[in-house]
Amino acid sequence: MARKIIGPDVSFYQDSPSTPQGIDFVRMNQAADFVIIRAGQNIWTDSDFKDNWQRAKQAGLPRGSYWFYDSRSDPKQQAELWVNLLGSDRGELPMFADLEESYHGPFAGWTHWKTFLERIKSLVGNKEISIYTAYYYWRDNAPTQPAELDYFHRYPLWIANYGTSQPLVPKPWSANEWLFWQYTDSGDGFYYGVESLEIDLNNFNGDAQAFADR
Repeated sequence: MARKIIGPDVSFYQDSPSTPQGIDFVRMNQAADFVIIRAGQNIWTDSDFKDNWQRAKQAGLPRGSYWFYDSRSDPKQQAELWVNLLGSDRGELPMFADLEESYHGPFAGWTHWKTFLERIKSLVGNKEISIYTAYYYWRDNAPTQPAELDYFHRYPLWIANYGTSQPLVPKPWSANEWLFWQYTDSGDGFYYGVESLEIDLNNFNGDAQAFADR
């Protein structure tokens, strides 16, 4: 049986403000195959992003970044902040648009998700963009018309679903058509080099060779 390709996702929540050291990415690199790092939310940059981004690279971890889309702020502005924050170093893994919010702001809903994604695409060219979401959230908030729903099919899926042997996958993706699966939020934080007791863990849909080929 092929070894699973596993990595955490992290943010400033994995760094205790009472200690100076931050995340131990060297230790993480010994335990994990990749890391996905929170870049920001709304019009706020994650306070640890720049440090996490640089030190994960120095440790040799393949990196992806994610932005928590927030309906209280203009989607184009959020996209521009994210891309500007990354600069010329956009990471080795996709940019993940995190679609799970429920603030009910003026930019809520899938039409604004599309604006967010289209603005990112216009700024990053061929850089891969992926969508993070959960089954029930997507089911209840995504478009229902097939043509509108199919627009999102062009983006690989990072699906969140805990406590199951296989993730629930929403349309327009098929059952095994996910790129990453966030399968727990209670991984061993110490083992992965973070200061929080627990950590999100994710599984890549493929073996080591498939991961290396991306």
